[in-house]
Amino acid sequence: MEPRPLLTGDPAQVGSYRVAGRLGHGGQGVVYLGESADGERVAIKLLTRAAGEEDRAGFAKEIELARRVKAFCTATVLATGELNGVPYVVSEYVDGPSLARVLAERGPLRQAELRRLAIGSLTALAAIHQAGVVHRDLKPGNVLLGRDGPRVIDFGISRALDSSELTGDQLVGTPPYMAPEQFGGAGSGPPADLFAWAATVVCAATGKPPFGSGDLPSVLNRILTAEPDLGDLRGDLRDLVARCLAKDPAARPTAARALLTLLGHPVPPQGLLTEGTRSAAPPPAASAPVPVRRFGRRLARAGAGAAAVLVAAVAVTVTIKLTRTATVTGTAGTATATTGPSSIPSSASSGTPTVSVAQVIPTTATTTAKIPGTKITLHENPADPVWASSAYGIVPLSDGAPAYVRDAKTAKFEYFGNFQQPAVSPHGTYVAALSTTTLSRTDYNTIRLVTTATGEDVELRTADKPGETLGAVWNEDGRHLLMTIYTGKTGSLTMAGFVIVDAATKSVRTRLMAGGYKGSYSWGPDASTLMRQERDGAISFVGLDGAVIRSFRGMGDLMHRSAATLRIGTGTATVFSTACPGKPRDVCLWDVVTGTRKAVVPGGEITTFSGWLDGEHILALVTKGGTTRVVLAGFDGKIKRLLAEGPAKQLKAISLWYSTK
Repeated sequence: MEPRPLLTGDPAQVGSYRVAGRLGHGGQGVVYLGESADGERVAIKLLTRAAGEEDRAGFAKEIELARRVKAFCTATVLATGELNGVPYVVSEYVDGPSLARVLAERGPLRQAELRRLAIGSLTALAAIHQAGVVHRDLKPGNVLLGRDGPRVIDFGISRALDSSELTGDQLVGTPPYMAPEQFGGAGSGPPADLFAWAATVVCAATGKPPFGSGDLPSVLNRILTAEPDLGDLRGDLRDLVARCLAKDPAARPTAARALLTLLGHPVPPQGLLTEGTRSAAPPPAASAPVPVRRFGRRLARAGAGAAAVLVAAVAVTVTIKLTRTATVTGTAGTATATTGPSSIPSSASSGTPTVSVAQVIPTTATTTAKIPGTKITLHENPADPVWASSAYGIVPLSDGAPAYVRDAKTAKFEYFGNFQQPAVSPHGTYVAALSTTTLSRTDYNTIRLVTTATGEDVELRTADKPGETLGAVWNEDGRHLLMTIYTGKTGSLTMAGFVIVDAATKSVRTRLMAGGYKGSYSWGPDASTLMRQERDGAISFVGLDGAVIRSFRGMGDLMHRSAATLRIGTGTATVFSTACPGKPRDVCLWDVVTGTRKAVVPGGEITTFSGWLDGEHILALVTKGGTTRVVLAGFDGKIKRLLAEGPAKQLKAISLWYSTK
């Protein structure tokens, strides 16, 4: 679709995207063609100033719903925010015509092209319904024919399954594609989407919807009483379309069951959407007439269990992630911890509470809070300088692995999305999130970055494939994010470099390193220094150019907790941590400059060391029987306070992220 020229009053820039032209407009919004800094094309939907508060609320709901849907045969949301108080959403640009345009210009689809359309649009519906969303306006105008297959778009009037329906004189949808129950006040659900899908397929095959078009009373009467005209549809597609056009919504199959029918062979549930996307993609030669889109977020066909692979590769059984900086000068590192085995070590740090040595966490708790959907209880104190700022599910994947981020004003955990691993920066300025679908891409890695003050929500490209960019670690400055690049197969991943993101400028630095190091990169004593463990066991401090500054040997395995300044004895020292040589349950603290051992934290009562919380205490885990406790412990290894507790099985499936308030 060629964009039209901009009009007087149109913005030249929306967020970090340049506005290149108009793609369309309606009563409440305008859709622009935009370009990112590196030339990738996007679609920008900007609500008009004339929209009322109800429209704005609906627009915000639209964005929330779109975030839930996994990127299978759909156009994915890339960024959101406000421009001079007006909300906008940036989505993937699908450079291809709508089905409605194709039907008008060259007539009905035939054979393989029709079947790919049917499979692709069903795959999109299955993904939409899996997220708890109903589209409610599927029609030829809302299906784009991209080079890599069909895409379902426009969630402008979709609603969550549990939301209230519009009734009375307000019809939600396009009449020739609406199910009988939508006219009777019973509301719409997933079965109505299946009815609309079948009507769309009939239109694609014959050039007209199964109950015709025209004035509303006539169309309504035919939908309620007449049999559909299926034209020359044949075989299993005709049979399936007929079932989906049943007057009784209970007689229609689910989108997943319908997709399995068209695929014609058994597919495991976790691989259904991937297989549907693969089957909907046209052969390379057939796709030539449609211009290729340059910025694609469709889940590639890299395997059915991409999310499960990420779980196996990164999300160790329990991850209590902590970032702290107990420091005299205001600079220090971060710390994280995990329990249970992992195919690779846990990420080096998570957030970075900038807690000075003078700030000590109280040893008593006065309030409690719950992690949504779990039996995990947080024990807190209003005077705490750090808190559990986010939580996300690692396993099982069947429930969508929901993630939650804590609202700084209300202290409530707010839904952030499915298959997301959010990490809140020190003081909550940013939220960075890796998606568990990242391994399914074949082109490059990405990370989602949300600016909490403005609501700007962008997706940044990090390292190219092959290789996986995993483990997001904030520096104590709250601005720089560190990730490690891995290569190899699950179970034998090897460090291959690192990525540093400047959240303020949205810039990304990627550094590939040869040699195959152990574990993951960690922040050193400042934002210009990193730590890693060499293949031979030496612990090196390196600059952002990858050059080694100094190395130490014979210190044990690096704990992958960033360096921090602590109160040790009568003074302070900036240290890094290792599992003590010969005594791996103990934690050795070493001076970052001289390599001198400054202290030993005995295993004591704790099961797993998880980093430091302030200048005098560490974060640790204790598991006994069926219960796991997150505790505050002293450098003597003794427990001082309970921070969180819950069933051991749940804490193995949930990752808690601690950061500075």
